[in-house]
Amino acid sequence: MRYLLILGVLVLFCIISCAGVQDQTLPVMGLSNLEEKAPVEEQTREKRPVPQLPRKSQAEIDSSDALAQSLLLFPFKDLSKYSGPWDIHFGLPRALADTLAGHEFLRVISVDSTLAYLKDKELQGKIDRDKALEIGRALGADYVVLGDIEELSMKRFRATVPIGGYRSYQGISTLALRPIKVIDGQPEEAVSAGAIKDSKKYGITNPVAYVPYEKEYYLLGQIEWGSEEFHGTLVGQAVGESLQKLATELSKAINPPPEFATSTPKIIDIVSVEEAYINVGSADGVENGDKFGVWDKGRELRDPQTDLYLGHSLPRRVGVVQVSQILTEHLSIVRILEGADAMEREFEVRGE
Repeated sequence: MRYLLILGVLVLFCIISCAGVQDQTLPVMGLSNLEEKAPVEEQTREKRPVPQLPRKSQAEIDSSDALAQSLLLFPFKDLSKYSGPWDIHFGLPRALADTLAGHEFLRVISVDSTLAYLKDKELQGKIDRDKALEIGRALGADYVVLGDIEELSMKRFRATVPIGGYRSYQGISTLALRPIKVIDGQPEEAVSAGAIKDSKKYGITNPVAYVPYEKEYYLLGQIEWGSEEFHGTLVGQAVGESLQKLATELSKAINPPPEFATSTPKIIDIVSVEEAYINVGSADGVENGDKFGVWDKGRELRDPQTDLYLGHSLPRRVGVVQVSQILTEHLSIVRILEGADAMEREFEVRGE
């Protein structure tokens, strides 16, 4: 009986002590057991020569959506304390590409297109700006996009109550992008986005309710990246939300070309199959990299029996040009991306 009394006093002392524990944050990712981090095998890649960059001619660039701004994503650089098995350097830009897939004005060139041209450190997002631009030009991109993973973690907070253990869990994702315009090497404004998904379970509750979060906290790295199970975790939800925000901010930073309300821009001279002049410039809000559709005047229509002139058909888009250099307030040089053979002087230029 005396031993039971002593045991009861000790238990009561432990409970009172636990009530005084301050909130704690434990950032953990990819643990395989309750004691320590699972060793992560260092992924080694075979040393291979980096091939010379090809130069894409305009004819080789996909013209199916030539008016869209094409973004070449590179592996993201990890600035967080993530130490799990996921290949987040490529996983996050691939997921961003999926998020941007429905955006009509932005077309994404897969991060996997860069694989053959990057060295080992560059495959982890440590890419020189000039090297990225060189690859972007070779692959016909309008923008190269470098990214940083600022935080990717799952945290838990200890409750200041005598029983029940941990009371709050969070999945956190914070990402930043640095888009650079390929045509002139000028950076656009950097964009960033973050998200925190909280379990929102507080107070004294049955501890069994927290078992799924404990499992997620310690065994998260065993879940396949991008799987349905991953998207159901707090971290997966945070990643998805931050990517949606990032896609929105990116679409705001890379704007469609201006619409010309007071004038009718035209092709005023064709230099070659690759270059022409248009009569809009800095005063019209034009920027390097802007793309415009080129529209003809419509075909002359005649009666097939009498040869009587009936009028003209509606104008149609016959080509696409991109501003490469702004010369004056109302004069710019453009690259002909599509339709060089059909283009003529005085054809209309439209922002679309």
